[in-house]
Amino acid sequence: MLTPPPIFQIVGYSGCGKTTLLCALVRHLTGRGLTIATLKHHGHGPGQDGAAAASLDLPDKDTWLHLQAGSAGTGASSGALSAVWTQGETGVEELTRRLPPADAILAEGFKRAAYPKWVLLRRPEDAALLDVLTNIVGVSAAFPFEHPELPVVGRDDVERIAESVVQALKL
Repeated sequence: MLTPPPIFQIVGYSGCGKTTLLCALVRHLTGRGLTIATLKHHGHGPGQDGAAAASLDLPDKDTWLHLQAGSAGTGASSGALSAVWTQGETGVEELTRRLPPADAILAEGFKRAAYPKWVLLRRPEDAALLDVLTNIVGVSAAFPFEHPELPVVGRDDVERIAESVVQALKL
């Protein structure tokens, strides 16, 4: 059995810029010659009908944007459906097995997973995430913010964030 590629997460609350940063990282890292696949955790709940949840990969939706940015493949999971359109939510590990070969996987969301992660903060109250998440590599905030232990890097400084990804995953 092949060893799955390392996973790095981009996490934060809705509207904080996860997709924008993930796509910028895909473009940057593929520009460095790496093959990158992506995953997306979607907020559609288990009570939602399949047709609405199947809209995960329409033009301008997050997974579509991942592919447009250069992802070798993408997967999505929600409470209603997974990217392979099976019923129910699929975990990161199972989605990873279904992706094409890659040097690394960038996962958007899946906050509670234990992989190295970059946290995006949109509002000051979002900083509470830093107290409950594990394996945080760095932070970007849309407001003036400092942290005593973690590097804080502007969301637009893709090169520095990408370097943190490369170091965390030992690529």
